[in-house]
Amino acid sequence: MSRKVKIYTLSTCSHCKAAKKFLNDNNIAFDATDVDLLQGAAREAMLNEVIQYNPNRSFPTIVIGDKIIIGFKEKDIREALELS
Repeated sequence: MSRKVKIYTLSTCSHCKAAKKFLNDNNIAFDATDVDLLQGAAREAMLNEVIQYNPNRSFPTIVIGDKIIIGFKEKDIREALELS
């Protein structure tokens, strides 16, 4: 199982921290970006990337393969990762 996992987060967001902890606890490799820690053009570019997946720009925005999960929804994340 090698779906690419990308998670857009805010450094201060408890749901974002919970999502990253869940992925770590399940040994899932993921690429995470704390959007609020970016500045200037980098932040602007990352927000534009988030909007492609989640027009509301809410966090966490989790992209697993072709599935997009908004918020920390453990059941949906498990299903997308095919975890039992």
